[in-house]
Amino acid sequence: MIEEHSFVSIKQQGRLRAALFAYRNSFYKYFQDDYICENQIHLMKYIIFIALVLMGTLCKAQTADSTRVLFIGNSLTYFNDMPQMFRNVALNKGKKVSVTFYAPGGTGFVNHVNDPAVYSLFRTGHWDIVVLQPGTGESGGASASVDLTITRGRQLMDSILHYNNCARIYLYEISNGVSSATTYNAYFSSQQRIRDSVTKMADGLRIPMVPAGECMRAYYTLHQNLLLHGGYGDVHPNANGSLLIAAAFYSALFQDTLTPCTYYAGINADTARKFFSIADTVVLRHLADWRINTYNLHAGFSYVRTNNTVNFTSLASNATQVSWDFGDNSAAVTSPNPVHNYAVAGTYTVTLRVSNSEGCTDSMRQQITIDGATSIDRQLSAADLVSVYPNPFRTSFSIQQPQLIYGRYEIYSISGRLLTSGNTGDNETVINLSGQPDGLYLLKLSDKKGNTVYSRVLKSDRP
Repeated sequence: MIEEHSFVSIKQQGRLRAALFAYRNSFYKYFQDDYICENQIHLMKYIIFIALVLMGTLCKAQTADSTRVLFIGNSLTYFNDMPQMFRNVALNKGKKVSVTFYAPGGTGFVNHVNDPAVYSLFRTGHWDIVVLQPGTGESGGASASVDLTITRGRQLMDSILHYNNCARIYLYEISNGVSSATTYNAYFSSQQRIRDSVTKMADGLRIPMVPAGECMRAYYTLHQNLLLHGGYGDVHPNANGSLLIAAAFYSALFQDTLTPCTYYAGINADTARKFFSIADTVVLRHLADWRINTYNLHAGFSYVRTNNTVNFTSLASNATQVSWDFGDNSAAVTSPNPVHNYAVAGTYTVTLRVSNSEGCTDSMRQQITIDGATSIDRQLSAADLVSVYPNPFRTSFSIQQPQLIYGRYEIYSISGRLLTSGNTGDNETVINLSGQPDGLYLLKLSDKKGNTVYSRVLKSDRP
């Protein structure tokens, strides 16, 4: 909501936004034309910067409680308004996000390190997350060596962290274009070079990357139909490609599954859900490959419940201090792996807060239920002599028990909604989820004494 002392009305703000974006689009078009003179470029860049500052000032009251994300890139960032797609996905998933992007066409780190508008954005934005997209040639090490791009990236990062010392910084791994219907193998090879180069940049800069290009490669590995690009020989994504890229950003930045998500950006719902499944699979099942939680501060934990006693295990990364809030008004605990006893049955929200030496913080919340019954709630392990396969699966999976120990099964959505339940058989039980969307599900097995174990299973058309 606009503050009362704002000197521009809501209607005027809308007109101003439209005018500013018109200037921006004109700038992007002209910037890519060879004949425009250098003075015109600097003038237009100045106009765009002033526009961004004004828009940020006018919208400050609206976005103060949002996660503020800044994208620095080129046309591969701004095509189809991808940052806004990412924001819409996040909003659909219940995350408050505001986005700003500065993406003159044809640019890369080589341009951004000498662009005053970039540094002014770093200084004035109070950013929570900054995404840096290397240029198209830089991404594969073609227009500049990877080491030189790392040096330029470090200069950008120094400025970001000087003004936003706890900002999380990510590299955007782009997708290359496909030259022709018969050259997908060449596309896969070029995409591997991009992955290798951006991974080296991530290690050199000690920051994670968003594997958007890997998500697009995963799709083309299955379907060589150019669904993600505007045409052969065009490196730019179409709306389908931009939604898949936005999905990859959501999965990587929030480490959260996209299923269920009902924002489809005007794309066929089944196609959009397929993109969401690809993003979840590529990003969340391979976090270490993308250096997610390798260098950044991250809060996470697991637990095992036995009756009213819960054993917590911190899965935090790069934290120097931890603090547990067990949700029952007990005192905070600072040991990494505490054991807590709940006096009363109920549902509790457990919060793990972590911090590092720079004073930056992160937190994770998770609800646990204490029902007072004699039971064990833990993850399925090899010692249970239960096999769940295949996992991932396309339409159905099997539960196999050489000895019938767990006689009851329940399947839950990732949001906790019970989908189906029944009794297990003496040897093998087949669970069919063909009517459910792709995504993560929770399998819960119970024995006669009420002891329970669980396993996460992934439904995907690419097991």
